[in-house]
Amino acid sequence: MSFSNENKSLKQLIVLGNGFDLACGLKSTYSDFFDYIYGQKTVNNTSPNNFWYKIFQNYKEDTIENWADIEEQILVQLKNIEYLYNEKILIEGRGNSETSSLAESEHKEKNIPNNIYVTLEFLLPYFVKVRSEKTTQNNLKKQLLILENDFRKYLLSITKNNADDGIHYKYYMKSKVLNKYIQLCNSSESHNSDLVSKLEDTTLYNQYSLVNKFDETLSKIYKEKNSDENLVLTFNYTKVWDVENIRNIHGDLDNGNIIFGIDYDKLNNNFKKAPIEFSKSYRVLENGLTSTFDISSDIDIIKIYGHGLGKADYSYYQSIFDSVDLYHGKTKVMFFWSDYKGKEKEQIHKDFVKGVTNLIEEYGTTFSNKDHGRNLFTKLLLENRLTIEEIPVNELFLNV
Repeated sequence: MSFSNENKSLKQLIVLGNGFDLACGLKSTYSDFFDYIYGQKTVNNTSPNNFWYKIFQNYKEDTIENWADIEEQILVQLKNIEYLYNEKILIEGRGNSETSSLAESEHKEKNIPNNIYVTLEFLLPYFVKVRSEKTTQNNLKKQLLILENDFRKYLLSITKNNADDGIHYKYYMKSKVLNKYIQLCNSSESHNSDLVSKLEDTTLYNQYSLVNKFDETLSKIYKEKNSDENLVLTFNYTKVWDVENIRNIHGDLDNGNIIFGIDYDKLNNNFKKAPIEFSKSYRVLENGLTSTFDISSDIDIIKIYGHGLGKADYSYYQSIFDSVDLYHGKTKVMFFWSDYKGKEKEQIHKDFVKGVTNLIEEYGTTFSNKDHGRNLFTKLLLENRLTIEEIPVNELFLNV
């Protein structure tokens, strides 16, 4: 049974992660950003003594695993700071030299783990005397806002229209072609093969002077093959073209309101008193990023692409799957993956299948009916409501 019926209009929810931008040639990872920052003569002109920049630079030099994961490090650093206050290493009113001497002696006696000592080492230069934990959190949040703004400027610098070297146009073409492929793709092999061929042909117009011809040809292909209603939920900050109903859940470049934050469940599970000001949910409300975007049970297909499917965003998927009543409903789920440099294709596919399996099984654990939770994955497979598809990006972008 095909996931798409060309004679029937479908309602699709497309969920995009940073892998989408990476597939389009954009250097948009956190490590790309830090490589750019630390390659400058002056790091962060607005605040050269930013705690977060010092921490990431230290972890980069020490080749700490996942050193550039901003959201993970926000969690780690806040947990370390809570430990320092709980263990009375940091005490309000105490001088920083006194705190440093105490910490050094305890560190030598191996009472303070090395990663927590590193946090303290980079934190103390901002104090003459130690402040309250809440004041420390507030100051670190202000410095985090600087990091957000610098990241926004970096993304703007690599996505702005630069007709001279064609960088923007190549990204523009790839982004639109890839988006159309996801919208039009179904599980019919012959249909997808024809689709790849047609979309590949549009990239023959690979000069900026031919942009109108490119847009016209792409639009014609889309209208011939599709009349679906598309909703796009993107974790990226970049623009998604040709979609009316879209939400950048963590902010977007056009409005300059991008956010970094921690999953709310992680905060509740890791702190005695959760610093909710650092949660994604709080930051979304704080930045006015709410919208009328509606995820309802009448969605026929959920299409997911560009996500590592890590635990950091599980709460978003839980909310989406709850909204469509995934167990009892008829909604189908398509997970897309692509080959990329740096890892064997077979391993990429294997890791992705494992990620999908873990995500569905983790979602099943949230059910009050534990039997339903345990058999969700099997039920979706039996009902042909779950597939994993490769997107052949190299073929799609052959002429770009």
